[in-house]
Amino acid sequence: MPIRFALNRTCAPQLALDEFIQIAMAAGVHAVEIRNDIEGREFADGTPAAEVKARLDAAGLAVASVNALQRFNEWTPERAKEAEAIIAYAAALGAPGVVLCPVHNEDHGWTGAEAERNLRDGLRQLRPILQAHGVTGYVEPLGMKGSTMKRQDMAVAAVTDIDGWDAYELCYDTFQFFRCGDTQLFPERIGLAHMSGISRGDLGPAELTEPDRGLIFIDDRVGNVAQLRSLFAAGYKGFVSMEPFSPAVQQDPDLMSRLRASLEYVGALLPKAA
Repeated sequence: MPIRFALNRTCAPQLALDEFIQIAMAAGVHAVEIRNDIEGREFADGTPAAEVKARLDAAGLAVASVNALQRFNEWTPERAKEAEAIIAYAAALGAPGVVLCPVHNEDHGWTGAEAERNLRDGLRQLRPILQAHGVTGYVEPLGMKGSTMKRQDMAVAAVTDIDGWDAYELCYDTFQFFRCGDTQLFPERIGLAHMSGISRGDLGPAELTEPDRGLIFIDDRVGNVAQLRSLFAAGYKGFVSMEPFSPAVQQDPDLMSRLRASLEYVGALLPKAA
C-alpha cells in the first residue's frame, strides 16, 4: 500500500482554497487537512462545508481532518458551542476526525492533578458530540513547556480512564514527539500522523517553536524518517500530513516544487513502510 500523504492548510494559509487545492494536487498528496483557525479562509469565512467538499471531490482529494479544536481540556459553555460547530463542519466535509489540542500556555496555573482532571473532563464532554456526528477525536499531545498534555502516554491514559476508545484516536506529531523527548509509541491507537522538519541547529528541542517547523530534507533534526519507519513497521496505515508553520515555507515562491521534493525525499526513504 502506498504511503498516504496529506497536506495541512498551514503550508499555504495565505492562498485561496482553489490555489491551495492546486498545490496539493501538484504535490501528489491524497488528502488535505482543513483548518478552522485561519482568518478569511474556509470555515472561518463561512464557506459552506458542501462547497469545500465539492471542490475537493472534483480534485480527487480526501479530507484527512479538520484541525483543530483548541483548549479542549478547558471545558466551558463557549467551548461546547465551538466544538459543536467544528465537529458538525467536519462531518459535513466527510472528514474522519477533528484534531484536539490541549491548553499549552505556560501561565495556565493548573496543578498536575487539575490538568489530569480537566483532561478527562474535556474528553467526557466531547465524546457524545463526536459520536452524534460520527466523527473521531484525534487527541494530539503538544510537547512545548507549558503544555498540559505533552506525551502520548498521557493521552492514552486519559482516554482509557474514560473508556473512550469508541470516540478517540491519537494524533501523532513527529515534531511534538521530538520536542518533549517522548519515547513511547502507541501505533494501534494512532489515527492521524503529522510531520514537519527542523533544520536550525542553534536551539535545543525544548526551545523550538512552531515557526521553526519547515519541510523535511536531509538536514532534518527531528528524525522524521526514523519515526515514520517505526510507525509503519508497527502497522500504521493512516494519513501522514505535512504540517509546516514556517513563514519561509508559507511564502516560498517555489512552494509547489519544494513541497513535492520534500515528500519525494521522505517517501523514497520509506520503501519498506509502504
